[in-house]
Amino acid sequence: MSVVADAGQEVSHTVAVRDTFAEVPTREASARSVTSLERTLGSFWRAQTAGWLFGAVFGFVCRIIAFEDLAFALMLTAVLEPIGFSLTAVAHSIFRDRIRHGVTLMVVAVALMLSVLAGLGQMLVADAIKTAMLPQNDPGLVSGKLVIPAVYYTLVFMGWSLAYLWINAEIDARTARFQRGKAREAALNAELNQLRSQLDSHFLFNALNIVAMEISESPDIALEMTKRVAAYLRYSLAHHDQRLCSLAEELEAVHNYLRIQELRFENRLDYKFDADPNIEEVRVPHLVLQPLVENAVKHGFATANGRLAISVAAERRDTQLVVEIRNSGQLKSHSRDRPAVGLANTSRRLELHYPDRHRLTIDQAGDEVVVRLTLWGDACYA
Repeated sequence: MSVVADAGQEVSHTVAVRDTFAEVPTREASARSVTSLERTLGSFWRAQTAGWLFGAVFGFVCRIIAFEDLAFALMLTAVLEPIGFSLTAVAHSIFRDRIRHGVTLMVVAVALMLSVLAGLGQMLVADAIKTAMLPQNDPGLVSGKLVIPAVYYTLVFMGWSLAYLWINAEIDARTARFQRGKAREAALNAELNQLRSQLDSHFLFNALNIVAMEISESPDIALEMTKRVAAYLRYSLAHHDQRLCSLAEELEAVHNYLRIQELRFENRLDYKFDADPNIEEVRVPHLVLQPLVENAVKHGFATANGRLAISVAAERRDTQLVVEIRNSGQLKSHSRDRPAVGLANTSRRLELHYPDRHRLTIDQAGDEVVVRLTLWGDACYA
């Protein structure tokens, strides 16, 4: 039995994780990229329109206060704001493709340079309108003080450029984080599937080994054991696509496993269950208890004197689900450098399903070995 179990330990977790990244569909990724671009463009035009409408209202009010001429303020607003809207729309079409792979210092420098040119252009247009509509004004007021409008319009375009580049950089960063998160989730899902397959294989190897040892000495027992193994595997296959199951189903699977062991050890195995009926519908990872019970049977018979007694109890303590598996015998440390495949598999699955929200302990309590599994909250990657 130990030879078969050790052979199962050689199954690697890394192959499935590595293959996950190699099998990402290019067409699906491209479709997601196009959809994301369309959403970004739609958001840009909404923000562009809202921003320039606000700027037009603000500028109109400021011009009325500055020039005390409603018609002149209206003309400046009607000409300058549409020009600003058009110039920034052109800037968007220029920068959209150039910043797709990131905002560089060169892009920022070009944006600031274009902002200065656009600000000077707006200043010249405003000066031409003032000269045409306010010819009676002091030329020093109209043409001599060009610095203030030049600085104002330049700052408007610089603000737009920096906001545009910053928002796009933030969108790119969030998209990258989302894609990394999706890739990590895909890798973890692949690892969970691989761990589950490894656990099924590990049980099957040991079960067939047990049946093989009984065929020559007790063919009737071997036949009945084969039927029970088939029933257990039928249950496992029926839940193959389900990472979670109810606690009642998990306890039923453990019961079926112990019935197989009961045949093997005849009258040397006693077991009992004590589960609170109110928590039987709690969702737990499928086959999370079977490796713990298998470990109790294997090492319990190796250290117990005569009969082996196993008890499985489940209860809720405050917000925690606590499952205890007790077996008669003594706790012995593994002589191997790494834990048995069943325990290593279960520990890794718990880390994935309940990150920082689980505790698995194995202790000696008198003449019993106690395995206590404590879970908080709902499982991840259901």
